[in-house]
Amino acid sequence: MTRRPMVGLLAALGATVLLAGCATGGNAESAAGPGAHLRVAYGAYPDCLDYAQSNPVAIFGRQVLDTLLSVNPGSGELEPYLAESWKVDDGGRSYEFTIRQGVTFSNGERLTAKVVADNFATLWRFAEQGVSPTAGAYLRGFDRAEAVDERTVRVVFTAPNAGFLQANTEGQFGVIAPASLARTPEQRCAEGTIGSGPFVLDRTVPGERVEYVKRAGYNWAPTAFGRTGEAALDRLTIQIVPEESGRAAGLIAGDYDVAYSIFQTGVNQAKGHADVTSVLAPNRGVVNSFLPNTSDPVLADPAVRQALQHGINRQELVSSFYGSGVEPATDVVSRGHPYYRDRSDLIRYDPDLSRRILDDAGWVVGADGVRVKGERRLEFSLEFVSGSIGAVQSGWEYVQTQLKELGIALRLAPISTAQQTDLRNSGKWQLAIAQGAARGDADGIAAYYSTRLTVYQGLAPRQEIDDLLAEQAGTLDQDRRHQIVDEAVEKILEEGYGIPLYDSSQVLLVRNSVKGLTFPINSWEPIFYRVEKS
Repeated sequence: MTRRPMVGLLAALGATVLLAGCATGGNAESAAGPGAHLRVAYGAYPDCLDYAQSNPVAIFGRQVLDTLLSVNPGSGELEPYLAESWKVDDGGRSYEFTIRQGVTFSNGERLTAKVVADNFATLWRFAEQGVSPTAGAYLRGFDRAEAVDERTVRVVFTAPNAGFLQANTEGQFGVIAPASLARTPEQRCAEGTIGSGPFVLDRTVPGERVEYVKRAGYNWAPTAFGRTGEAALDRLTIQIVPEESGRAAGLIAGDYDVAYSIFQTGVNQAKGHADVTSVLAPNRGVVNSFLPNTSDPVLADPAVRQALQHGINRQELVSSFYGSGVEPATDVVSRGHPYYRDRSDLIRYDPDLSRRILDDAGWVVGADGVRVKGERRLEFSLEFVSGSIGAVQSGWEYVQTQLKELGIALRLAPISTAQQTDLRNSGKWQLAIAQGAARGDADGIAAYYSTRLTVYQGLAPRQEIDDLLAEQAGTLDQDRRHQIVDEAVEKILEEGYGIPLYDSSQVLLVRNSVKGLTFPINSWEPIFYRVEKS
């Protein structure tokens, strides 16, 4: 037994939507006065306001949510949050949490063990319905969740779930109020969810902005947040500014306080402005990578994938197009991840090796410079979201040029977020951009590279890797778990099932009047709760 003691959208309809039931005390905070107001420039409006259903909305969802556990950013150790203590029984098949007293949701409902149990049961139901696949991966082997008493919840699995404790630090496991649990997935996407967090979702203007107000009476932040009591800010607005140049220019002009997803051009814009600082926000998760569809006739060939692995100059890609501090990938996960190892030799830039691999596999350079094998051209599409907040199209054009020199024709296919989702679900995609999922556990790797768990449909099964990733999920011995993950990751890289590109850190521009901005979990989940403006 292990026991830890208590420690010190579907876009909303209409032009503007007031989110009823999301504020305490008769929505008193909606009339927030002229106090501290943080304005954040962000690249894209969320398709869904429910964090459990939509991973890319971390910055939006996490402001209203609390989780059972937290991670100490210095030590990496788990710490209490909504759960005061916890224990693990039956070889990792049973977990019990003692729930903190006195916590309420922003609509006044109380946090109890039954509410927590209902949250897990609802997440599992959503996973079975296919609307919350990430949460489903975290709950792999889920049997039941039950309230033992008013403050104790027990979660039982049919097999050991080694990553479950860490999963309870993730925003997808943010605990929501009974009123939100009663809503359909579609309603939750459109209206958001009611949490116990330090902010309250107050208003949305679809495609333009999401507004929050301070939660009155909040006083249960974890130690890692470095603050007690209510949020320092009175108001928070996340403004949608699709173009990087607009985000940078707006911040320089004083229209915004924080600007997200800044690349090298934006950093250059800000040079010479003494009241603006560039900040590197690190991630501890899967790095931004190319994910080849191994069911595609061209990408099914391991020689093609291995040629891709060694045919991209990651260092030049990063230094040319991304802000200072962003690093080229040297593993499938970032350097701050507990399962990181320097595997740079397996993905080293060696275009001559790429050519030899293709030559040996029978891919012959054709008259137009594109290789052919029989009647098949070495050609495929990279489908990416136009204006994506995590990348720049010029970077993909650079990769396109590099691969052309190897005899590979890469077509660039900008698409919408909705088209990307449809393609991913259909299995008819070729090369996808897997933008880094920030989860500090081996199950985060499995969520990308296990064909049984990934949301990228259509991948051909790979029995050995799928089995290894399933085995690590049930292995409580950490040394053995690391060995299993190492074996799986080396095969992933050697076979080119993933093509890591660059770390998923974010470069932000921040005005010097902003104090206390931190990223204890990952770059997409800043702790605005502790931010002050001078």
